[in-house]
Amino acid sequence: MSEQNHPVPTNSGINRGGLRAGLFCLAGALAIFLLYACGWAKGPDEACLSWMKSLRSEGLTHRVMEISALGSIPVLILIGLVTVLYLYARGDQKTTRRIFFIMVSAEVVAYIVKHLVRRIRPLEFMDSFAAPTVGTSQEAAQDLLKTIEGGGEMINAALLVSFPSGHSMMSATIFLCIAFLLYNAAGGRGPRLVLAATAAGLIVAIGLSRVYLGVHNPSDVLAGWLGGIGWTLVWFTFFARRDRLGDSASGHGNA
Repeated sequence: MSEQNHPVPTNSGINRGGLRAGLFCLAGALAIFLLYACGWAKGPDEACLSWMKSLRSEGLTHRVMEISALGSIPVLILIGLVTVLYLYARGDQKTTRRIFFIMVSAEVVAYIVKHLVRRIRPLEFMDSFAAPTVGTSQEAAQDLLKTIEGGGEMINAALLVSFPSGHSMMSATIFLCIAFLLYNAAGGRGPRLVLAATAAGLIVAIGLSRVYLGVHNPSDVLAGWLGGIGWTLVWFTFFARRDRLGDSASGHGNA
């Protein structure tokens, strides 16, 4: 296989420790879930949400909404499709299949975990501009919060899917995949640092925007980051190692 067909460069050190790092991130996401399940995440979450709420202004909120939109499912699907179609047009079917699998499987995992955990969004902190993005209004969210506090039943399923943050997990997955794919093309150290900083900046900004808007707890976002990064690293490392084993077997077969 030529170098350009490798989804991750094999001579850059990017694979070294990739599996350990990926598993460590996934374990971190699990640890955050356990903190939430034990009730230990509530205090730090609410403190951070209160601080973020104190920073709000109408102008800043509109800018943050634009950043948050970069992590919305329609936008990420579009970015993912462009990436997959670009790889397919290059004739790199193997990498196309792998990237498609990583992106789709990450979304499936996020969806399943959200509906298993069924964590309620922080309704008392939700910004009125952000409420429609999660399928409700500020008034309906507050009414629902009163119903929950009064022991009533939650009936709006859209507000139950808070952990992990889908914006955070999917942006981490997709932008990390793109950064890996562009790693070789970036060339020298400087362009690669710019590439890494851009990917990291987008991932962090999208996650923080969800906390600022009050549609996710900080622990939701942190779990999404760790889950997306861990999922991507584990699969990239798995594919890279399988390629090396295949190349090694082919070499022995031709000897």
